[in-house]
Amino acid sequence: MDFAFHGSAWDLCMVRFDEALATALEAAGHRRVQISERGARVVLVHVDPLAPKTYHRPDSAVSVVALLRQARPPEHLDDFAHQWLLRSLASLVIVVAGAEEAPDIYVRSTDRTLERIAAPAWSPRLFHQVVDRVRLVDVRLVLDNIFDRDLEAELRDGGSALPPMRRAAHALARAGGLASGPPPGDYLSHQDRRHLERVFQGSRRSYGNLSVRQDERRFWMSTSGVDWLHLEVVGRDIELVKGYDATSRALLVSIPPGVRPHRVSADALTHHLIYGAHPEVGAIVHLHLWIDGIQALAPDYARGSLERAQSVAALVRASEDPVHAVIGIERHGLIVTGEDLDEILARLARGSVVPVPAAGPRQLV
Repeated sequence: MDFAFHGSAWDLCMVRFDEALATALEAAGHRRVQISERGARVVLVHVDPLAPKTYHRPDSAVSVVALLRQARPPEHLDDFAHQWLLRSLASLVIVVAGAEEAPDIYVRSTDRTLERIAAPAWSPRLFHQVVDRVRLVDVRLVLDNIFDRDLEAELRDGGSALPPMRRAAHALARAGGLASGPPPGDYLSHQDRRHLERVFQGSRRSYGNLSVRQDERRFWMSTSGVDWLHLEVVGRDIELVKGYDATSRALLVSIPPGVRPHRVSADALTHHLIYGAHPEVGAIVHLHLWIDGIQALAPDYARGSLERAQSVAALVRASEDPVHAVIGIERHGLIVTGEDLDEILARLARGSVVPVPAAGPRQLV
């Protein structure tokens, strides 16, 4: 992994932190490059909350880690870290808090709440753990779609998949498992929002997703940012995924002529891997609810990455019954497989489904 620093450390504590982190990264086999070389896969960006300047990554293959220094940690540190995660357009925030002699180090990612690294200040063990968290943002995102206007005429109304997808979307939205919302505009300038739309190919946000198998190799899936109460237009609200091109790291999607397509859900590759491995799986639901006592995966890799998709697919494969699996992603939600959507809904209705457990700062030891 090639890494670079952007911006300047603004006190002696951060100068020392930069030097120690760079040394630890290089000791782990990673290579430091200059930001001007534009070859870094991970850019560590110094953020001054009093005079913030956003770093715009060149494309989605580059990950941003925001570095913040707080001599006096704010009272609500997780909210503070989450705000700057959004404002700095980062995949990970590292907060160095407290006195220089013995600062506390906190990390906050898009999928995890605040975590404190429990290791002696300035120790090799502490920086080993920081390196582990930085390394996890260097992922292969699969967000691109290749759209072909080759959808068969008889499927241009969604065929038999659309009615059960509507029923499931309404039921799960009422239960709080699916939601839609605007992008995080409160924290972003117009320029930053446009940058995110360009890099990640979309401006809409939604939480959760649904898919239904069409045949041996294809499946219908909800799109990114869909309005769950209005699943209506094929190519805008649901799309037919027909494959995955590993060379270009893109999902292959069939759409009808005459529509302006939206990107399919970021979890489409996860669904593609599950359907390919388990021919009897007829539907998959990802919802932001929880069932106690289930198998769970720590969200180490970013959503939409090849690494996340492979981790979830492996957990489904290792489950007692992959066709009727219920897999948890810690602090995030559930992946549920089934014969069809109605069968999944019936199982969820019989289970003790609760909101995803909230958690305060946890320690990495």
